[in-house]
Amino acid sequence: MRNNQFAQSALWKHINETKLAKNQIKTMDNFKSSGVNFKLSLWNPQTNGVRYLKTLIYNLCANLDKNDWKIIRNIRNRNIGDPISVKYNGEDICLDYLQALYELRFINKAISLDNRNIVEIGAGYGRTCHALMDNHKIRSYYIIDLENCLELSRKYLKSALSPSKFSRIKFVLADDMNRLEDAQFDLCLNIDSFAEMDQKVVKNYLDYINQHCKYFYVKNPIGKYYDKSLDNHNQGLQMVKLALKTGILREIVNIDDNRDISMHAGKYMRAYLPGKKWSCLAKSWAPPWSYYWQAMYKKRRERK
Repeated sequence: MRNNQFAQSALWKHINETKLAKNQIKTMDNFKSSGVNFKLSLWNPQTNGVRYLKTLIYNLCANLDKNDWKIIRNIRNRNIGDPISVKYNGEDICLDYLQALYELRFINKAISLDNRNIVEIGAGYGRTCHALMDNHKIRSYYIIDLENCLELSRKYLKSALSPSKFSRIKFVLADDMNRLEDAQFDLCLNIDSFAEMDQKVVKNYLDYINQHCKYFYVKNPIGKYYDKSLDNHNQGLQMVKLALKTGILREIVNIDDNRDISMHAGKYMRAYLPGKKWSCLAKSWAPPWSYYWQAMYKKRRERK
């Protein structure tokens, strides 16, 4: 007669009859990436994406220092749009603004951002602009983008920033770049958009930066990847094919291999150099994504 003093719970009775049924554990071939292990030691990443995202955010927050928290707290109205966040040190933190923090931290080590005229090519909804405007006395901030993105960033930044700060932002359609032919900027930013443009368009932008900017910060992937296990190509094979054709760095990279990433990082540095008169001030991996790199370039002054 069995002792019921240590009987399994109803929960584990169900698990043993389903995910851990004996016919599920006959082989050791792939059990660690199957439903067997997803009930033992690993949450299924396919159905627990938000759990893993929040875990990532939480762990990144644990490594922030006092100056980082000062920068974060200066950025008001971060919760517009209902981001996926965690609560840390009394602050709601999402991954977008952690990345903005990393960007500011990197740029600030290279140059001072106060009283600068800045242009950003492809601003998304405007998170980096928001972070810079709330942490520095920016003289002017130009955003160049496609029409729908400009509409989104204009609405977002108008809601997030004070009227005086918002008034310093100019929104320019990419098709209207001729409006900026006589403009000169202290700093140009491109974050995660050059890799999604046609090659000739990227080269045109780099030529513009060469002629009109003193500094250039770029943060983009070091190449392309083709790993169906990451997202099951859920946007369709056609979108995958389109993505593989864009940008100036189109070699396939093993984004889970640090040596392969390091090898392609050198190509990244050469590809984004705006011209012969430019040199690199700083470069590094751009956390948290393994295959992103960042660099700050400076244009040498003309000798009189």
